[in-house]
Amino acid sequence: MKRTYFFIAVLAVLGVFTTSCDNKFEEVNANPNNPEVVNPELLMVTVIRGTVNQMVNEAFSTGNVVAQYATEIREPNTDRYIWGSFDTWGNGYTVLRDVNNLYKIAEERQLNNYKGIALVMKSLIYARMTDAYGDLPYTDALKGKEENPIYAPAYDRQEVIYRGILADLVEANRLLSATGGMVRSDILYNGDITRWKRLANSLRLRVLVRQSKRVDPSAAIREILADPAANPLILTNADNAVLRYVEAPNLYPLTGQRSGFFFDRRLSKTLADQLNALQDPRLAVFAQPTAASQDAFTAGRGPLVYTGVRNGETDQNLGSSIDRTVSALGSSYYRGLQVAVPAQGLIMTAAEVQFILAEAAQRGWITGNASTYYTAGIQASVDYYRQMSGTNISVTPQYLAQPTVALTADRALEQIATQKWIALYFNDLQGWHEWKRTGFPRLQPSFVNNNSNRIPVRFRYPTNQQVTNRTNYTEAVKVQGPDDINTRLWWMGN
Repeated sequence: MKRTYFFIAVLAVLGVFTTSCDNKFEEVNANPNNPEVVNPELLMVTVIRGTVNQMVNEAFSTGNVVAQYATEIREPNTDRYIWGSFDTWGNGYTVLRDVNNLYKIAEERQLNNYKGIALVMKSLIYARMTDAYGDLPYTDALKGKEENPIYAPAYDRQEVIYRGILADLVEANRLLSATGGMVRSDILYNGDITRWKRLANSLRLRVLVRQSKRVDPSAAIREILADPAANPLILTNADNAVLRYVEAPNLYPLTGQRSGFFFDRRLSKTLADQLNALQDPRLAVFAQPTAASQDAFTAGRGPLVYTGVRNGETDQNLGSSIDRTVSALGSSYYRGLQVAVPAQGLIMTAAEVQFILAEAAQRGWITGNASTYYTAGIQASVDYYRQMSGTNISVTPQYLAQPTVALTADRALEQIATQKWIALYFNDLQGWHEWKRTGFPRLQPSFVNNNSNRIPVRFRYPTNQQVTNRTNYTEAVKVQGPDDINTRLWWMGN
């Protein structure tokens, strides 16, 4: 009899215990490091930082070299166009997954401003990818986890991708508003929605002009400019889309590299010759005086000298003996391992927008004075670099009056493009893309190169596409042209 009472008591205790566990099960077993509900601001920060860090790293490793702002003095494969596969594809699609998730969460919770930001970042990422590769998965991309998953997405033509980007930027501008909900932890614009709208519309201008050999941009640009309240632009440096880095752990990406890595890139002779000829004040920010001239200057024996290296210089001229006689890149970009620098991650600046408007006015796409926009672009660029670096540089009337700077009708487009090229220093791959579009400045192929004296115009697709997505890869190559670095992109024209 006592055993029966004992089991009843045990069962009663277990019953209470089980009930207690059931009531607390989800709370006790929730993993705080892997929350089921993701806050949109956390994804947004990841997207912004991941994208801009990629842009900084690719500017240093590839963009500066192929656009001839910098040159390699050790292992010059990029300089000599010995190009394998680049990380732009894989990194881009990785971040786009977070963009997709950000958009979905924002849509579920009716957070229009986060939706708008997601569309701006999606547009930025797809634009930089298609400008590097051409055709790529777009419509069917990132659908591997949907109800009807697509594991081998078809490639879209570049013109289709551009139409999608432009539509998304229009929609982003519509969604971003004072009533779209508060945006928290915004590391780019600190929750200022109007500045996000400025970025959306400025990116739209960039895309419209980039495809201008294929699609007349005049009506769309005029529409944007007709209503500045609804379609604000980045017109002053206060509204620049630049990621400001602070102390560790949020340091400028290049500070994570040892000095040997940074100093293996030096000032290109192309940029050095251009800026020396103009006595351009930005040269003191873009590069450092040669070590030899610094010693002579300190001893009172001569001026500071900025000297570049030919892109694709011969091996015999790239020995360690040149280290003291050629200029390193500016100290604003690197001062030692894990040492903070003032350099920022450039997405889009007022200078670029002013040069876009200068070209639009010069080509008759819009009304307005091309020279006014052009001068504003130069001023904005120099002012930005003065503020960023803390260097006392300025635009003088004498600089603007130089025959090669003062805008002249017969050379206006070349002058605008050249000044735009200067302003795009260290801005992702944008200097390269603009050279592909305009042909200015008149770059010459690297002196020693592995591409039959041709400057590359695209990246090869990642080799894994030939395995994991072979049918669609083969079709893309059939339509676009050979998967090599010389196949022209759609927007480059015939």
